[in-house]
Amino acid sequence: MKAHLAQSLFLSALTLTLATPLFAQSAKEEAAKLEGTWVGGVRFPAGKAKAGSGTMVQISELTIKDGKITACKDGKGLSLGNCESLALNSATKTLDAVGNTKEKKGTFQGIYRVVDGKLEWCAANPGIDRPKDYYTVAQVQFHMVFEKKK
Repeated sequence: MKAHLAQSLFLSALTLTLATPLFAQSAKEEAAKLEGTWVGGVRFPAGKAKAGSGTMVQISELTIKDGKITACKDGKGLSLGNCESLALNSATKTLDAVGNTKEKKGTFQGIYRVVDGKLEWCAANPGIDRPKDYYTVAQVQFHMVFEKKK
């Protein structure tokens, strides 16, 4: 019985040891997909706020570099806020930004996906629960869609 337990613990430790570099590599690859400059905007709510077709705020430049948003500007080139850091978890597809806008300061919890070369990021204002789906609720949750600038 003790030998079986010891063997199980050994195999578990070995699995974790081997999986950690693979997970780290996967996270690096996922982060690399997000690096660069993106253009797009926040989707309008439509109907029951479950979809959208237009942009509420055009974002002319969203630049992600070294785990931070280094630029986020509106269609007129004005800054939409300051992002101190970006927390990416590729396993759970979460993307959180810590920073501030004109009205809000704190952690903007979000989810993301990259579909057909487009980055979809849905984030909530600080103090609001992380979004569970991709749609906009004015002043609460924002569904942003971006294409990578070439």
